[in-house]
Amino acid sequence: MKDMNVVRDPSMRPVGELLRGPALTCTPQATAADAARAMTSASRRYVLVPLGDGRLGIFTDGDLRRRVVAAGLGTTTPIAEVMTTPVQTATADRLGADVLLDMLERGIRHLPILSERGDVLGVVEDADLFATATRSGFLLRGSISRAADADELVAATARIPELVVGLWRARIAALDVSAITSVIMDATVTRAAILLADSGSTWLSLGSIARREAMPSSDVDSALIWADGNPERQARELGYGNRVHALLERCGLPSDANGAIASSSRFARSESDWLRGLEGWLADPYADQGVVMVSLLADSRVAFGHNRLALSPAVFERLGPDSLRLLLKDAVEGKARMHSLRERLTRRANTVDIKAQGVMPIVNIARWAGLAAGCTDPSTAVRLRTAAGAGVLPDDDAAVLAESFDALAQIRLRHQCEQIDRGETPTDVTQLDSLTPLHRSLLASAVREIAGVQRKLAYAGPPA
Repeated sequence: MKDMNVVRDPSMRPVGELLRGPALTCTPQATAADAARAMTSASRRYVLVPLGDGRLGIFTDGDLRRRVVAAGLGTTTPIAEVMTTPVQTATADRLGADVLLDMLERGIRHLPILSERGDVLGVVEDADLFATATRSGFLLRGSISRAADADELVAATARIPELVVGLWRARIAALDVSAITSVIMDATVTRAAILLADSGSTWLSLGSIARREAMPSSDVDSALIWADGNPERQARELGYGNRVHALLERCGLPSDANGAIASSSRFARSESDWLRGLEGWLADPYADQGVVMVSLLADSRVAFGHNRLALSPAVFERLGPDSLRLLLKDAVEGKARMHSLRERLTRRANTVDIKAQGVMPIVNIARWAGLAAGCTDPSTAVRLRTAAGAGVLPDDDAAVLAESFDALAQIRLRHQCEQIDRGETPTDVTQLDSLTPLHRSLLASAVREIAGVQRKLAYAGPPA
């Protein structure tokens, strides 16, 4: 199902997958000459200096030029005297795009990558992440993050549709374009929340933007959470949520049509109110839209505010076998389907909602499977890989769903970029007759494969 001519963007992959090998290291007692010889021999532009107790220093070829040669120091100078410490680090599961932005903002070109346990896996360089085809995307994100006021933010985000179409025309892989779009939308949401912040609350991104799977048609799902205190605070926070969403509307990012937004009292709560709600939804997922709320919170991430108020960890801590079974039931009941040949011939149906009828069944299966496997990353692709590795999904089923997700992204992106070119508002609903023969075939194959996995899961149930 994959288009072999697309360009894969390394910045849209976890940085742990981009490492070229173990980190090059030296002791603090090594001289600048020792470090230079080691860098030359290994074709690296840095040496990492372990200092004990998990602390690190780094000495780069730039340090050699500026801090040793230009400063008139001898090459016998110990690198402990000219290295940089403490060193910024990142974990292996972080998206390359996010890591690159951190590097650009801090003016650094080398970043040690750590495992979940804090072990050094290697060092990523900015050149490993900076794909030429997507450079404009990071420049735009930088403009958005630096917007001084609402008008500057609106002006910067007006370039988003043009950027997306440009990436599509450059044949960047559809899932990478989706991730870049998500990163830019998330930066817009974060900047809007920062510009209008007045109360110290925490803004959560939900839905496709939080999963890094947004498309040009995506709207903004959000929530607000704040530390317990003033019981009358909700009214003020609802006003804040309303102002942020009004600004996002000006930026071309519409609010969620189903009302999952921070200007709704259902999605703006104190910490204790959120946790009480979560307990109730997990206890009875069919009451008060419990399955929907648990799913939204499982995918959530902090856009602005305090990480300690993140709600996704609370979902993982409280999930039990009964809740997982109901999430699976919901995932297999939302059927992937296309209209029958009879319906098409009688002209009763010639449209398909690619998101509702194809994408969301995969997202829902991946969410259940990822949570069951203990995966804390909300990405559909990562959840499928983790679930396969943990035995929650058979390898073949996980691969089929991942390939179908990729194929549907190709179809959605082409459809929506063509709509943008025509001056139309991008949507997920398309006329089947407007698709190319290849895309009609890909769509039909993907829907059949997804429905097949759903039937197997419905019949066999979750693994023991």
